[in-house]
Order: sequence, then C-alpha cells, then structure tokens
Amino acid sequence: MSEELTLDPGRCALIIQDMQNDVVIEGGAFAETGSPVHAKEQNVIANIAGLAAACRAGGVPVIHIWYIVEAGASGLKLNAPLFNGVKDTGALVRGTWGVAPVDGLEAQDGDFVVEKMRMSGWQGTKLQNLLDGLGRDTIIVTGAWTNMSIEHTSRTGADMGYDMVVPEDGCSTMNADWHNASINYALQNVSTVTDCAAVKGALGA
Repeated sequence: MSEELTLDPGRCALIIQDMQNDVVIEGGAFAETGSPVHAKEQNVIANIAGLAAACRAGGVPVIHIWYIVEAGASGLKLNAPLFNGVKDTGALVRGTWGVAPVDGLEAQDGDFVVEKMRMSGWQGTKLQNLLDGLGRDTIIVTGAWTNMSIEHTSRTGADMGYDMVVPEDGCSTMNADWHNASINYALQNVSTVTDCAAVKGALGA
C-alpha cells in the first residue's frame, strides 16, 4: 500500500468497471464462481459508492465501464474461456437485469458510460478519447474482477502512459486468493496500489 498518496483532482478520473448484476450479485450469471461472496467480503459496492460520491463532490469525472453483449452473444469472438463463459451462461445481455449496474452504482447525472465486449476497458472503446477530452491522465480503477478486467485495464493504461491507481478494497473477484495474487504481484508493477480511504484523503474528501 502507498503510505502517502498524492493526487491532483484536476488530473484524475474514476473508473467503475463491470459492477453489474451478472458479475457480482447473487442470482447473476456468474454467481457460482464465488464472485458475490468475495464482493461482500470486500464491501466493494459500498466502498466504490463512497469513493464515487467523493469524486463527484471534488469535480473528478466518474466513468462507468459496462460489459454488454447482444442476445446470444452475437459478434463476441469466443477465443478464450471467459468469452465462452459469457455466451454459455447467457450473461450481460443488453436490456436484461443481469447487465444492469448494481444497486447503488448506477450512472448519475454528469457521469459517463463506456460499453465494452472484452476484458480491458480500452479495447475497442471510447475510453481513451473520453479521457483525452476531459484532460485526465491519472486513472483510479475500481470494480470487478481484480485479476481480469481491473488488471487488464491497469496494464494497458500504464503502457499508454496513464498513471493508474488501484484501491484494493474497491475491487473484487472470485475469491481472496485470486484477488491477493493480482494485488500483491501484477498490479504492484503497473499501478499505485492503495485503498479507498487513502484515495479520498488524497482528493481532499
């Protein structure tokens, strides 16, 4: 963890990624993975909601990245187990309960929404154009899953020249072991790993 986190609110943006019913809620398409249990262990919904409120109050843009496919996962290239899982479970289909953001993390007035069909929030999306238009180069990444979408988005963002910040209690995955492996190893090399309280403090909240 970073002991003394320093952030310029005028350069920051908050990403809330894949916090959708199918991903982290009981009854969702991926519930059997353990994801809802780990999300509760992390208190991730409340932690992100508090961070988002602080960001909005401080003028930091909030960007929701939602994984959305069409019925039958039409057009989704099935080249990896994760993508096959999306199709096989009927997950994240536009217009369904499963694709909707979880209660408490809906997009609010002034927020931005980015749609994706891959793990990374950058792949085939408007995210870079949006951040460039907003003049933001320090990206706070929250959501699910830590060792997949969060890690992919953080790695790519670092390669693209953005400063990536990952509050570990603002992320969750399928279990604590997978979460800790990503937080303690891979993410240490591509981002500043911290927590939501430290981010809020650094933003003056």
